[in-house]
Formats: sequence, C-alpha cells, structure tokens
Amino acid sequence: MKKFLIMFFILSIHSELLANEKHDLKATTSISDQLKTLQDLYKSGVLSGYEYEKEKEKILNN
Repeated sequence: MKKFLIMFFILSIHSELLANEKHDLKATTSISDQLKTLQDLYKSGVLSGYEYEKEKEKILNN
C-alpha cells in the first residue's frame, strides 16, 4: 500500500509538471502545493526521510 501511494504521488507530480510548461504564478502555487503534500506524507509516516528528501529534490529541480 505504501509503495502504491508513493507511485501515485510521483505520477501525479510528474503529470502536473508536464502540464504546466509555463513558469507563472500558477506553477509556483503548484510547486508549493506539491511540497505541502509531500510534507504531509512524510509526517504521516508514508514516506521515510530519505524518500521525502529525494522527492523534494525532484520537485525543486524541475
């Protein structure tokens, strides 16, 4: 179940990033929403610290 949630989260992030090719206010909000969701997954125990940092870097580097 944990791996399914992680994969779902990753796929949703990537599809949203691909859909938003422009770097405007909407994209900035989108990134902040993604980081908030990622943090919530980490705090709830779905993601380990390593997984959290790895996914955070992916979000911030796109």
